[in-house]
Amino acid sequence: MNAHTENAGPLQSDVRWSFGSFVVWEGQRRIERSGCPVRIGSRSFDLLLQLLMRAGEFVSKDELLGAVWAGLVVEEGSVRVHMSALRKALGEGEACEEWISSAPHRGYRFNGRVRRLPTEVAERVPDDPTQTFAKLPGRLTDLVGREADISRILSALGSHRLVTVVGTGGIGKTSAAIRAVECHQEQGPDTAVAFADLSSIASQDDVLGTIASALGLSVGAPRPVEAILKKLQGRSVLLLVDNCEHVVEVLVPALLCMLTGLPRLQILATSREPLRVAGEYVLRLSPLAIPDAEAMDLTQAMRWPAVQLLVERATSAGAGPFHEAHGSLLARMARQLDGIPLAIELVAARLGVQPIGDLAARLDDHTRLHTAGSRSANPRHRTLAAALEWNIDLLPKEELQLLRRLSVFRGRFDIEAALRVNADAGAEATFNALISLANKSLVAFDTSESAAPYRLLETTRSYAATLQDEDCPQGPA
Repeated sequence: MNAHTENAGPLQSDVRWSFGSFVVWEGQRRIERSGCPVRIGSRSFDLLLQLLMRAGEFVSKDELLGAVWAGLVVEEGSVRVHMSALRKALGEGEACEEWISSAPHRGYRFNGRVRRLPTEVAERVPDDPTQTFAKLPGRLTDLVGREADISRILSALGSHRLVTVVGTGGIGKTSAAIRAVECHQEQGPDTAVAFADLSSIASQDDVLGTIASALGLSVGAPRPVEAILKKLQGRSVLLLVDNCEHVVEVLVPALLCMLTGLPRLQILATSREPLRVAGEYVLRLSPLAIPDAEAMDLTQAMRWPAVQLLVERATSAGAGPFHEAHGSLLARMARQLDGIPLAIELVAARLGVQPIGDLAARLDDHTRLHTAGSRSANPRHRTLAAALEWNIDLLPKEELQLLRRLSVFRGRFDIEAALRVNADAGAEATFNALISLANKSLVAFDTSESAAPYRLLETTRSYAATLQDEDCPQGPA
């Protein structure tokens, strides 16, 4: 018996592995930490099992490739990519310096003490398939200023089977979608609901496994789409697929197959750009409404959702009472933050430790972009810069270059202005890049402004302006 593994015995499909506050169900391919689900891709799960079975020993890269990718030709870096995702999912070691360590020419080692629980105490998969659907994440705060948007989503779900909520990073797509699904459940309790979060997926190979897992199937099952079709046949299901933008190429064919084969399935997706498939209804989520005047008292400012959210989150963070004289400062801050909920929440937290007048005067690019958020938030939502970086990292070089050059515009601009600052790229390439940036919610397009319909949100413009020459070439002045 390995010194790091206790109660080892014959490998059984319902065995649980335990380490620290984690429990791993081998047969169900499920991980929990202190009772809360931990979502990782199928390959990362397989890597974890291999390390748990040989805890305390170094397992070579070739051994891991042979066990996890048996019969497949893959790049050697695949182990490193999935191991990185696994380390992020597990976090820091609780009873050791780190859960997984590596050594050159030796491989990877699991450092924690592992227990394999006997099969007679292992939990089994419930017979009712609805009980295995991944549940919606619980919300710890109220949703502010999105009542009309929730109604729009519900209306779209009433007449379309594929609805995509689109918007820039930090705009609140996930929160709005979750609340809409909660309302949908209240209206039609006979419809089962499943939640698939694709944000932490490191490889396109894990997309189908993650969706299968959300629907109560094994992430490692062969032909996952066929398994989903078989399981959901004849059932009414609403599937919320969150954070689709980085895996669209693999995701779209699977969703189309599911929608075609399951006439009672509906899909609500969130993405920074449309999926661009037949039958899709695109609902663009706008920033929260911001005050349209400079001078106003608190009562007037509180009529605007952006200010409502700022005050509510600041109060929760321990800020003192706000007075009528604070109305203009709050209105100015809401405008500087573009009405983006993530930016508002990040800055609101500082009002618990910083006077409103001081913060309003110092609300510069650095404060807007890099203010630290909740430790419990997804890493890409802990600062607005991280949320923008997630989206910008997905851009091809031509679009990244144009975005950087468009940051010279502090207000609205038209296509001719975009062509001038990007003249060396050519008219057709610039036009295509601009349309793509608008589709990806990085450039705002206002149909009511025919003369100059495009603009960058100030937070996006500030971040784009920080991109260095090595990120993309500087456009003409």
